[in-house]
Amino acid sequence: MFQIHSNDQKMTKKNSVLLMGIISVLLIMSVYVSPASASSSFVQPKTIIMSNNVKICLGTPTPNSDWSNCNMAQNQYHFSNLAGINLSGTVMQNPLFYDVNLSGANMTNSVMSGGDFSYSNLSGADLRGADLRNIDFYHANLSGADLRGANVLGARFVGVEFSNANLSGLDMSHTNMIGADLTGTYLVNTNLVGADMRSATFIDAALYGADLQQASLDGGSLAYSDLTGANVKGFDYSGTVMSCHGSPICHN
Repeated sequence: MFQIHSNDQKMTKKNSVLLMGIISVLLIMSVYVSPASASSSFVQPKTIIMSNNVKICLGTPTPNSDWSNCNMAQNQYHFSNLAGINLSGTVMQNPLFYDVNLSGANMTNSVMSGGDFSYSNLSGADLRGADLRNIDFYHANLSGADLRGANVLGARFVGVEFSNANLSGLDMSHTNMIGADLTGTYLVNTNLVGADMRSATFIDAALYGADLQQASLDGGSLAYSDLTGANVKGFDYSGTVMSCHGSPICHN
């Protein structure tokens, strides 16, 4: 009888150890699984509606989240990943987006004037109708972005990647675009009066109807670009590759 009781105790202890082992494994799995599952969900902002119907948004934006029509309480998002975020109609005071991933973002009709987007990735972003006045886009990636109807007066585009972007109809007069890449870019009827575009690359760009009066493209390229109907009075293209077409200043 004593031996049987002893065996029962040993079996109970083994079962307890086995149960504790299973619980430990489940706890460890939950530690590793929970962050992954949490990261797949979109964190939406906490909002406060003011008496004048202004929506104040609090929190930290995440990729693909909806922050549309917000007045952002925070304005610094350095080195963040905000790909695919919806910022349409959003208002920010002098936002700082240094080296931020905003690829594919919806920023239509947003107010971002006075901000800094240096080294940020805005490829494929929708910026139509946005207030982008006096923003510094130093070496930002705006390839494939749509800026039609945006206000870019005073903005700085030094070294910007504009390939295949749509800048048609913009007032970019007296803009600093030194060293920018505008390969395949649409600049139909764009105002580039007095723009500083030295060493910029306009390869296969659509510049028909563009106003290039007093602009400078010294050391740049207009290879294969279409300048049909462009105003080139006082245009400085010394040292520029002029294998373009559609204008008397072009040559093959």
